[in-house]
Amino acid sequence: MSELLKILDACKENSTSAQFELFKLVGPQMLATCRRYINSEDDARDAMQEGFVKVFTNIKKFRGDSNPKTWMTRIFINTSIDFYKKKAKNKDLFRPLNIEIDTADEIYEDNAFPCSSDQILSVMDKMPEGYRAVFNMYCVDELTHRQIAQRLGISEGTSKSQYARAKKYIYTTLVNEGVIHGKAV
Repeated sequence: MSELLKILDACKENSTSAQFELFKLVGPQMLATCRRYINSEDDARDAMQEGFVKVFTNIKKFRGDSNPKTWMTRIFINTSIDFYKKKAKNKDLFRPLNIEIDTADEIYEDNAFPCSSDQILSVMDKMPEGYRAVFNMYCVDELTHRQIAQRLGISEGTSKSQYARAKKYIYTTLVNEGVIHGKAV
């Protein structure tokens, strides 16, 4: 049995030392998951803490049918989305930023960007929150626009346009910062 499964079994018995071991083992990865959705380090840590509470509360429901990290990651993604939605309430996070998107789909096919993931993450930290959420859900978590719309309480069309704008935002920012060569669109 893997170390992680042993720790999870001990967590099912409410072992605080096992809970701490689980936190040490997967905490950095789960914080990174939260940061993909939440651009404030403090807010991401709050979401991570809330995610661990959910993991420990629901640990007995984990039957071992799937990879434990996959199960936990899904909890942290959902917690981050819920955290984001609470924050987004009463804010207009899905407003367009007056960026034309007609040429955006011509520039980047198949979610490919001519730069490193670290460079994209750096841009994403500056990206409007609506763009960031949809980009993560579509590109990283592989949700459909329909699923994104349901989770965020927006229309499917809004999800698609936010995704197109996010791609354009990333590309334009990377061109403007000289990371990639091309013309800002």
